[in-house]
This record gives sequence, C-alpha cells and structure tokens, in this order.
Amino acid sequence: MGTVGQVHRQIVAGALVMKHLLFKSFIAGAMLIMMSACVSTRTVATTNEFKALEKDAIIVLMEPDVQLSFLRAAGMREVRADWTETGRANILKQIETSLAASDHTIVEFQSGGDVARENQLIRLHEAVGSTILTHRIFRAPLPSKKNKNDWSLGPGVQVLKGENNADYALFLYARGAYASAGRQALGVLVAVAGGGAIGTGDQQAFASLVDLNSGDVVWFNVAMTGQGTDMRKEEGSASLVKAILKGFPLRGEDK
Repeated sequence: MGTVGQVHRQIVAGALVMKHLLFKSFIAGAMLIMMSACVSTRTVATTNEFKALEKDAIIVLMEPDVQLSFLRAAGMREVRADWTETGRANILKQIETSLAASDHTIVEFQSGGDVARENQLIRLHEAVGSTILTHRIFRAPLPSKKNKNDWSLGPGVQVLKGENNADYALFLYARGAYASAGRQALGVLVAVAGGGAIGTGDQQAFASLVDLNSGDVVWFNVAMTGQGTDMRKEEGSASLVKAILKGFPLRGEDK
C-alpha cells in the first residue's frame, strides 16, 4: 500500500502553506470571547454518503492531539508538557464519559505496531482539518471543492480498524494558551487606556468522525473558547468536549 498522504498531497501542502492564516483566524475568533467561558461552535456535515448504524457501531478514539502553552508577557508561546498531558487526559476522559450512554462500542486506540504510519494519519487529520477550517469555516474557498464537503483521509485509515474491526475513528485536535500574570495585567492596562485588546489566552479544537472503510470524513466540528474554559481542569475540558461533540451523529440521544 502506498503512503497514506500520497492521494492527498496537494491538500496537505496547501494546508501547511496556509497554516499561519489559520492560526491568525483562530486567535481573532477566540479574542472575541476571551473574557468569558462561552464556547463558540460550528459543525460541518459532509456530503459523503453516510448511513449511520442504528446501534453497535465500533468507534475507536484516537489519542487526542493536544498541545497547551504558556503565553508570556511579550506574547511568546512556550509549550508545557505537563499541561499538555493533563489536558489530553482530561479530554479523553470527557469524550469517553460523553459517549458512554450511546448504543455503540467505544474503544481507545491501541497501536498495531506501525507507529510511524499511525502518527502520519494523525498529522494528515491535522492537515485536512485545517483545510476544512480555512476553506469552509473561514470562507477561503478551495476552487476544486466548490460547495462540496467531500473530504477524506484516504483508504490508508483501514490500518486503524485493529482487532476490534472498528467502523469509525474519532480524531480530535486541540490547542490552548494561558497567559502569565504579566500578560493579563498588560491586557487590563491596554484596555483601560483604550488601546484595543491584548490576547490573554485562547483554546481551539476541531474533531472529525472518519469512516474506516472509505476514509471519508463524515462529520466535522470546531469549537473556540476563551481562557475561562480551561482544558487543564475537568470542568473546562467537559465544557469543551460537550461543545465539540454537538451534533455528533453516533452519539445517541443528545445531552
């Protein structure tokens, strides 16, 4: 079988080129709500043929791709491994809790041994998800797609089916930044002086449900929050996961 990203090389390359635009768009959106704990969401239903199983679908939860950073007074971001690990564990726990009442089997992903290939799929999801955000959410249309939402990770995702012969994989990408005391104080001073807004933290996440037979992205959702919803804390991660799973097609009764 060829390289997982071979079929989608053009999409991946375009996503990487536009990554700085995506990042700026994320920040701009998050700054509008940075002083509250509200969560802004936007769901994209795909035009791929999707016939959800009434029950007993097997959904593999990929390890959440989480990265949390310390936002210094000067605006530099420093990735914190301890925050990242805590946030990842919180998000995974909240997803499992949220989907536990569904009529489907939820299993955590277990590596089949080809770690490099599995990591490549996670990076591919980041690239394709970033492209969906750029072209569907932030309204920078991709000419070849027009009004279609037929996105795919390709048939290479079948390696994720594992011994459980899973039907779907749920991918989640999340980034967050939390301001230092100096940064927060600077934000207050600038606001009082009428100098505009200084970012004091933000969180962004998107999730995709992928058909493991075809590789099609059958559902996609994005959520952005202010620093008040903190992935490092259980209540914050619960709020973010509730928002990101809004409209999830295999969730069962919506809560």
